[in-house]
Amino acid sequence: MIFIKNLLSRKKIAINVLLASSLLLTLGRGLTLPFMAIYLSRQYDMSVKDVGVALTIALVSGVLFSLWFGILSDRVDKKKCLLIAIAIFLSGFIAIPLMDNAILVVICYSIINCSYIVFSVVQKGYLSETVSVALKPKIFSINYTVINIGWTIGPPLGTFAVMYSTSLPFYLSALIALAPMVLIGRYVKQSAPEVQLNDSGDRVYLSPRVMLKDKPLMWFTFSAFLGTLVYGAFSSCISQYMILASDAAMAEKVVSVVLSVNALVVVICQYSVGKVINRENIREMMGLGTVFFILGFAGFMMSGSNLWLWGLSSAVFTLGEIIYAPGEFMLVDGIAPAGLKASYFAAQQLGWLGGALNPLFTGLVLTALPPYMLFVLMMVGICLAYLAIILGMRSLSRHGMVPG
Repeated sequence: MIFIKNLLSRKKIAINVLLASSLLLTLGRGLTLPFMAIYLSRQYDMSVKDVGVALTIALVSGVLFSLWFGILSDRVDKKKCLLIAIAIFLSGFIAIPLMDNAILVVICYSIINCSYIVFSVVQKGYLSETVSVALKPKIFSINYTVINIGWTIGPPLGTFAVMYSTSLPFYLSALIALAPMVLIGRYVKQSAPEVQLNDSGDRVYLSPRVMLKDKPLMWFTFSAFLGTLVYGAFSSCISQYMILASDAAMAEKVVSVVLSVNALVVVICQYSVGKVINRENIREMMGLGTVFFILGFAGFMMSGSNLWLWGLSSAVFTLGEIIYAPGEFMLVDGIAPAGLKASYFAAQQLGWLGGALNPLFTGLVLTALPPYMLFVLMMVGICLAYLAIILGMRSLSRHGMVPG
């Protein structure tokens, strides 16, 4: 009996270590990402256009390459994958200030982004395999909360660090990454890869071509793409909108209010909302999240220069975000076979390309259409995301998960 209690205790410690590692690595990334444009411009005299192209390449390539490494992680020990990903993450940040070539810096930053996503994918796969079904919504919600906390704290710390040196944020990010390496090495147990067999008794190995045949996965990934297009970079979207609809000074005030409210609502409400989501009610909860998004966008359209209305609209919008974020992971977790969890999460991670494309999409819409049409199209986008979820859930019978 004592042995069982100790075993459960170690398992709980491992989960807490993985959540803490997620916070620390996001904090490290948040220290540098907002200042990469400044760094490239100062150190290499790159134009705004070239900096934008370079950062887009770094972000998109990181997402694309992470798919292959996510699939590979299901074939080996996940603890080893986590430690390797962190080691590469740390090394990349040390290398950037030592480089004297902009192309090498962009390559290093692509590798950093890839290693961060690989860590995120493998971590979710590890949690999915070790956490009970009843606890998964809570754990995924806590994970999303700590990621948001990392993004909230990281940029201000980076602002403080860059006042002393443009290289200091990179070294701080590397230093912060040391703690997850030590904690995971000490408290997270090795996990032998689970084997998924087909009807003939042969081991199943996934590839992108095979995964394309999984219709629920494709629908849920498409939904994630549309969802992150809507909320993955909404602060950038609103700043672009306000610069055109008003002026830069007003845009700064609005973005400050919107981001502050967004962070506050996520930290306060994410856990409470997340633990309500389960496999039985996920369809209705995602529908409710869609309604919150639509109401939030409607509020943005009517806010004008009223900062109170911007704040209220941001709070409503964020309620949709804190439902969608863990809900999307729950949907994929429900269809991922044992031993292939990380592969499925890696495929779903491709949906985050929507967030990467948000600034480009916003710019095209604001250039070609009246400003308010941006929010109308975002409403259409989130409705299509929910439709993709419904279509994915209708094809779930062979996965043994019944829509709620």
